[in-house]
Amino acid sequence: MAILTQSNSGNGDGPITGWSIQQLAKPGPQVGVCLAVKDTLGIQRPSYEDPAIIETLDVTRFLFGLSDGSMIQTSEMKISSHEKSKLYKTLVSWLGHPPAIGFDTESLVGKGVTLNVVSKVSKKGTEYRDVDSVAPVMPDAQVPNVANFTIPGGNPPSAPAQPVAPVQPVQPMAPAQVATTMTVDQPQTVVQPTQTIQPVQQPVQQPVQGQQTLGGQFTPPPSESVPF
Repeated sequence: MAILTQSNSGNGDGPITGWSIQQLAKPGPQVGVCLAVKDTLGIQRPSYEDPAIIETLDVTRFLFGLSDGSMIQTSEMKISSHEKSKLYKTLVSWLGHPPAIGFDTESLVGKGVTLNVVSKVSKKGTEYRDVDSVAPVMPDAQVPNVANFTIPGGNPPSAPAQPVAPVQPVQPMAPAQVATTMTVDQPQTVVQPTQTIQPVQQPVQQPVQGQQTLGGQFTPPPSESVPF
């Protein structure tokens, strides 16, 4: 949640933990928008059950802008996630479901809401307006623009000044083409170790004793004298 400092109201009868609102909202069902959330921490005040006991509280308030330009704030709500606390019940009615642990109420700034505004009178006789109940906004309801309001005290709205553009539907994307890389094992060249080829020594046949070679065996015939 946002931690904001305490501010005093313009008159002594107003809530010191809220905003000083001059224009009273019209009682009855109203469509509004959350303008701000104000947390006031470490408040010391007498206990409701026993005024003799001083207790320390952390409280929060919501400020809403209505369609007619008026504003209204909730009463103090103790910052508690207990299912019986007023803040927890308000969030359940507003969101339509229980808030998760760690939920940040500051995220509700700019969110539409349906309020039931009631008229009340303080102990000092001052008439004021209070939020009796909250509910989600109907689909056909027109939520006021945050930029049309100025928060009392000069604090700018926490939500963006410009209306949020509608979100365009996301077009389905074609399935991505995934390139598959295959690694082909190349044949490895096996290098055989170099061998030294020894020349083959043919055995030399030696002539056998008593045996002559072919040239020695051939004896030309003796020449004959031919008488003429």
